Amino acid sequence: MTTKQKAEKLHKKVNTFILTCVGTDGYPLSKAVVPGKHRESINEMYFCTNTSSNFAVEINKNPKASVYFYSRKLLVWKGCMLKGKMEIVSDLTIKEKYWQNKFKDAYPQKSYTDPDFCLLKFVPEYGRLYSNYTLEDFEI
Repeated sequence: MTTKQKAEKLHKKVNTFILTCVGTDGYPLSKAVVPGKHRESINEMYFCTNTSSNFAVEINKNPKASVYFYSRKLLVWKGCMLKGKMEIVSDLTIKEKYWQNKFKDAYPQKSYTDPDFCLLKFVPEYGRLYSNYTLEDFEI
């Protein structure tokens, strides 16, 4: 199994993702998010937030970002950090695909068409997987 395949397997299992971007002050800005509705591949990942969030504002200014996800079972830690570019999705067809009914209470229009519903698309270029006390770098 390749390192990328191991990262893909971990990506499909975990329940928390940490998104990080570069703030205009030069410091990292991080936020925890739940996994998206669809997790096909680490080649292209989608996350939901609010258009009004600091994170979305910063991504509009600088697309450099990273995504970190991990699993901890007893004494076994596995984690993967991906570096790449993030953008805000404006295509309503894609936004509809990632919309979940449980989001209705968070948005006044109760729909993926709400202007504050923000879908982020992350495309990684590089990854680092930590597993069994070993680090493995890989290209996407």
